[in-house]
Amino acid sequence: MWTDNETAVLTAILDELIPANAERAIPAAGELGVASFIAGVAESNAAFKVQVYSLLRHAQTLADGVTTDLVRQLEQDQPDAFAAFLTETYKGYYSRPDMRAKVGVGAHPVHPLGYDVARETPELMDKLTAPVRARGPVFRNPTGGTR
Repeated sequence: MWTDNETAVLTAILDELIPANAERAIPAAGELGVASFIAGVAESNAAFKVQVYSLLRHAQTLADGVTTDLVRQLEQDQPDAFAAFLTETYKGYYSRPDMRAKVGVGAHPVHPLGYDVARETPELMDKLTAPVRARGPVFRNPTGGTR
């Protein structure tokens, strides 16, 4: 789908978006082959394909190599295309059972079993809701009474 140069740029961008973590043996997105997932989405979605091509062309005009700053520039210059690309990157990376297990999420599908989510402690809930309770009511009572 892409030239060798475009594939190299795409892989480098993916590696910047989701970098490797050697300590936990977690590969970067490009290293994991998420570019193939992106290509599959692009093949079935013409608008997304145009967005990816636009990002790749723009990346090649901005710098000789992919850096964190370049990725930030792509996001700033083409926010819609970048947002779509980022979403598909996450889907491609975190939809893999092997990666979900590495980041501490069950390897099984979300539905129908769901994931176990630990309940917040009463102390944490008090801390999280304290600013809201301290602020008091911030709505207009439609009946005019006090409540």
